[in-house]
Amino acid sequence: MPFKLPDTAKPFTLCVSEEEYSQLRELLRLSRIGPKTWENQHQDGRYGIPHQWLTSTKDYWLNKFDWRRQEARINSLPNYKISIQDDGGKGDIDLHFIGMFSQRDDAIPIVLLHGWPGSFLEFIPVLELLHKKYDSSSLPYHVIVPSLPGYMLSSGPSQAEEWNSKDAARLINKAVTSLGFIRYAVQGGDVGSLIAATLAATYDSVAAIHLNLLPSLDRVTVDDPSLSATDKSAIKRAEERFLTPTTGAALLQSTRPATIGAMVSSSPMALLSWIGEKFLEWPDDPIDIDEILTNVSLYWFTDTMPRCTYTYRGTFINDHQYSFPFFKQPFGFSWFLRELVPTPKELAKQKGNLVFYQQHEKGGHFAALERPVEFLQDIEDFLFVTWPKNN
Repeated sequence: MPFKLPDTAKPFTLCVSEEEYSQLRELLRLSRIGPKTWENQHQDGRYGIPHQWLTSTKDYWLNKFDWRRQEARINSLPNYKISIQDDGGKGDIDLHFIGMFSQRDDAIPIVLLHGWPGSFLEFIPVLELLHKKYDSSSLPYHVIVPSLPGYMLSSGPSQAEEWNSKDAARLINKAVTSLGFIRYAVQGGDVGSLIAATLAATYDSVAAIHLNLLPSLDRVTVDDPSLSATDKSAIKRAEERFLTPTTGAALLQSTRPATIGAMVSSSPMALLSWIGEKFLEWPDDPIDIDEILTNVSLYWFTDTMPRCTYTYRGTFINDHQYSFPFFKQPFGFSWFLRELVPTPKELAKQKGNLVFYQQHEKGGHFAALERPVEFLQDIEDFLFVTWPKNN
């Protein structure tokens, strides 16, 4: 029987009011950028956001960026909201998601989970590829791309309760099963990989898991004899360029989430500085400025930053967050070599029932956004070899 979306999932259209849009532009106009310093003159970002990039991006954001065009692009895809009652007693969530649903009886449900400082927007290029490749009668998948609780267009955690990634996973699982999917595959990167791993470790409804970042504190070093020359080069580059500064930012959000949330939600330029530097440093090739500003703008319009820091709170200081049982489900991994955390095949094999592994010479932390063609191909190849007919 073809899939029918339940009545509890309501179509949603994004529409930022003219008042909110004008307020953002006025705040941008009034925002000052601090003086040039020795540190912010380094264009490689070794000490943080370059002054020149911040200045030119502010000008583009204020005078050339077309928010309404980006809003229309988001609305060109089928957006929904669904109200989920939390079985854990921590408050209900109004969950946003993009859903592309098939009319095929054998379509595979798959949930794509974003991370920070990204959002559901990371997957739009992948969804657009799917839209071009298939129509609803031929689409082999039911694709669900939620905004994680507290992110973007989903409501946030209760102010009265401590909230963590396990709570987010519980709500995501209930949302997906409420749509009618008893079994589904899950994919995640960054924070999304942590939530995907939690789902796989906790719920029998997860039939397969694919990641492009490994939620583990285990690391490999260049002297490991099992590594190829390509592996060693990627690990050395990550150690020198990414791991120390990236860990510094994560530690700050881990230990002072309230402070970071207050700072960057007080000014759009502060938000651009904090998020923008990650979009500069973490990808392989540069990401289009419109993609960056769409993400930052929607973070601003939705007050995401103060609401989403629970996904980093305690990271790296509570190692148990990264302790997962061996994935018993079919497990797939894609290593884009400019990813912050190197994951050679031997390391991935230690974490689960690895049935699919692909290494890509190009691509970094925002794999779906940077390399949507390769990302989608990996997902399709993974599902082809792992999805049992009896699911």
